Amino acid sequence: MLFWWFISALLLQSPLALSPSSDSDSDSVDERAQTIVDSFSTDQVIGQMCQLEISLILNDDNSVNETLVRQYAKLGVGSYLNSPFAGWNATQWRNAIKQIQTYHMDENGGHPMVFGLDSVHGAQYMDRAVMFPQQINAGASFNRELVHKMGYITARDTAAGGISWILGPILDIAYNPLWTRTYETFGEDPYLASVLGAAYIQGVQNNSQSGACMKHFIGYSQTVTGVDREGVTISDFDLLNYHVPPFKTGVEHGAMSTMQNYVSMNGVPVVASTKILNDLLRDDLNFDGVVVTDWGEVNNLQSWHRVVRTEQDAVELVIANTSLDMSMVPFSTDFIDQVKVVLSSSPGYEDRLRSSAKRIVKMKLQMGLYDTPVPGEDDVDLVGNNDDLEEALKLARESIVLLKNDNNLLPLKNGTSIFLTGFSMDDIGYQCGGWSIYWQGTSGNENFAHGMSVKEGIESLVSSDSIKYFNGLAADGTCSDESLSTATGYASDADVVIVAVGEAPYSEKWGDIDELALPAGQLKYVEALVNTGTKVVLILFEGRPRLLGSLPDAVSAVVWGGLPCEQGGQAMAEILFGKVNPSGRLPITYPKHSGHIMIPYYHRVDTQCSYGACGMQWNFGAGLSYTSFSYSDLKLNKNRITSMDNTIKVSVTVTNNGTMAGKETVMLFMIQPYRTIAVPEVKMLRRFEKINLEAGVSTTVTFTLTADDWSVFKPQIGNGFNQVSENGEFVVAIHPNTECDVYNNNGIVNELCTNFTLAAASTTVGDSTSSSASLIEMAWWVTFLSVIVSLML
Repeated sequence: MLFWWFISALLLQSPLALSPSSDSDSDSVDERAQTIVDSFSTDQVIGQMCQLEISLILNDDNSVNETLVRQYAKLGVGSYLNSPFAGWNATQWRNAIKQIQTYHMDENGGHPMVFGLDSVHGAQYMDRAVMFPQQINAGASFNRELVHKMGYITARDTAAGGISWILGPILDIAYNPLWTRTYETFGEDPYLASVLGAAYIQGVQNNSQSGACMKHFIGYSQTVTGVDREGVTISDFDLLNYHVPPFKTGVEHGAMSTMQNYVSMNGVPVVASTKILNDLLRDDLNFDGVVVTDWGEVNNLQSWHRVVRTEQDAVELVIANTSLDMSMVPFSTDFIDQVKVVLSSSPGYEDRLRSSAKRIVKMKLQMGLYDTPVPGEDDVDLVGNNDDLEEALKLARESIVLLKNDNNLLPLKNGTSIFLTGFSMDDIGYQCGGWSIYWQGTSGNENFAHGMSVKEGIESLVSSDSIKYFNGLAADGTCSDESLSTATGYASDADVVIVAVGEAPYSEKWGDIDELALPAGQLKYVEALVNTGTKVVLILFEGRPRLLGSLPDAVSAVVWGGLPCEQGGQAMAEILFGKVNPSGRLPITYPKHSGHIMIPYYHRVDTQCSYGACGMQWNFGAGLSYTSFSYSDLKLNKNRITSMDNTIKVSVTVTNNGTMAGKETVMLFMIQPYRTIAVPEVKMLRRFEKINLEAGVSTTVTFTLTADDWSVFKPQIGNGFNQVSENGEFVVAIHPNTECDVYNNNGIVNELCTNFTLAAASTTVGDSTSSSASLIEMAWWVTFLSVIVSLML
C-alpha cells in the first residue's frame, strides 16, 4: 500500500500531470462535441460543412426570410457569413441573428448555426461601432497591449450584434509592397506578426463567446508581381521560418479556426494540398480547430486553378486530399449534394467527414452557442462608447510615423500661417481604406459615426484665422491648371503647407496596380507646392508604401499616416502641433526604386544588396521623435552557450536626452554571420519592448533569448518541427539602424553590437513541441523509474 501511495504522489508531482482547469474543460467540450456528432445523420454531418452568404436568406427589403432559413436548416447548413449592406446597428443585427437562430434551431433539432463576419479593424460592418486603425498601423505601433484591446473591443462589439466568429486576424507577412492586401497585415516581420497576432487572438477570445480565425493559411502574400491571388513559389525553408511562425504562435494561443487562401503554392492549390492542410497544419502544427475556405475556393479549383474539369471533381479532390472542414460556398447548396455523391461512391470517407463536423460543433460549443445562441446581449449599450474611442485614438497616435523633420519644423507653433490641401486632408474614408463600412471602403466624412478628418483635427487645435484650405487634386492625380494655380497661390502666402496624399480605398483584387509609384499627377501637385518656396509637410495616407520619386528630398517633413481610420485625423493633428510625441515605427521596408521591392530588411546575405545597391527610402523600424533617445551599456549575462537549455539575458540602458516625454520601441536583432543549412539573413528581429520615458530619465530594458532565437526550422514538412542550430558566433544588435559590420576581421566595434558563441554538444534542438520542457520530463522519468526499480528491489 505504501508503495502505491508513493507512486501516486510522484505522479501528482510530474510535469505531465494534467491541469484541472483548462485540460479538463477541453476534454469535456471534446466529449460533448463527439456525442452531438454521433447523433447526427450523414446529411446533418455534410450540412455542417456548408457556409452560405446571408443574402440567400434575406428578402428584397433585407428582412429575414423564414421559409428559406428553415429550408436550409433542413439541409443541415452549419454557417452563414457576410454583411448584406452597411447600416445595421447592433440591435438590428441581433434581431436578424435571433430570427435566423430561432428558425434554424427549431428546424434541425436545436443545433445552432455559427455566423462569421470580417471584423478586421473593429466591428466595421456595425453602425456606430468604433473602427480601429488597420492592421498595418497596429504593426507600426509595436504595442501589444493596444492590439490586445483592439481585438477585445472588435470581438465584443461584433458579439453585441449576435455574432461570435471573428474572421481575423490576418497573419500573412507583407512581402511585395505592390500587393493589395499589404495594409491588412502587421507588416513584413515574422516575429512582429507573431507577437501582435497572439495579442489580437487573445483579445478576441477573452470574450467568452468569440472565436478568432487566423488567415490566410499560408504563403498568400508571396506574390512576385503583386497581383492578388497569384500563384506563389516558396521553399520549405522560407515557408517554415518566415510564414509559419505567426500561425504557429496563433495555434499555441488557442485560435479556434483558420482560413486557407486563394493561391496555388509550387503549382498545387492550397485548398487541395495534402502537404499544407494535413502534413503542415494538422500534423506539424497540431491544429485541431476548424479550417474554412476563402470565398468559393473549392469551386475555384475548376474555374481558376483548372486542376479539375468539374465542381464535383473539385469537391472530391478536397475531401480526398485534405482535412478541410467548411466550404465558404457561398451562394448555393450544391456542395452538399456534391459531397453526397462522393460519399455514395466512397463510403469510407464518412469518418473523415464526421471528424470535420466534430471540429465545427466543438467550435460552436467553445463559443457557447449551444447554450446562448445569440451572444452579447449585455454588450449592446457598450458599442461606440467613449472609452473604446479613446483606445482607438491611442492606437492611431502610436501608429503614425514621423519619417523626416528638417530643422525641427515639427511640431508647428500656434500662429503659424498654414495652407491645408490634398484629397485626403478632409476625408475620413481615405484615412480608413478598404474593409471600412463597405468591403471596398468609401470616401467622405458623412458615413462615419466617429472621428474627424485631419482638417477638422487641426481646426480643433488652432485658430481658423491661421488656416486656409483648398483642394483641387483627385486621388488619381487629376488636377486642372486652374486648381493648381489656386493651390500654389495659397501656398505662396503661407508659412507652411500641409498636403495629404496617398491612395483611395480598395480591397483585394480590386486594388491591383501596375506601378508602385504614386500617380504622376499627385507627385506633380506636391512638387508645385514645393516650388513656391514655402516649407511643405507631406502626409501619406496609404495602404502600401508607394514610391515618392524626388519628394522625400524636396519636402521639409514627411509623416506616414498609413490607414489610422476614424481617429487618425485627431491623432495626426495632435502630432503636427506637438500635443502628442510621435512614436510609430515602420513595420515594413519603404522602397525608393521600383527595382528594389520584395527585399525585406531580413533579406539573405548575398550580392543582391552589396555596395549600397539596395538603398531604401526608409528602413524597417524607421521613425523619429520630438525628443532624442540614446542607448548605452549593452550587456550579456554570458558570452558562451554550452547547452540548448541555456538562456541569455540581454540588457541595455535607454535614456531620454530631450526635453519632452516620449515613447521608444527598443528593438533587439540577431545576426548569424555564417550558416550552412541556408544562406543567413542580414538580421532578424527577436525581441522588442515599447517604453515610455520622461525627459532626462534612463531605464534598463532586459530581454531573454532562448534556443528558439538562435535556431531555424529544418526544411521538412510532415515529420514535426525540427529546430536546428549551428555552433559558432551570433551577434546581438540593438536598434534598427545599428550596423555591426560582422564580417570585419578586426572585430565588432559598434557599442550597440555584442556577440556570443554557441558551443552546444548537439546542433539539433529537436521537435518544437518538446524543447526544454521535454528534457525536464525525460529527466523526471529517469528519476521516477529509478525509484520504482529501487523499491521493487
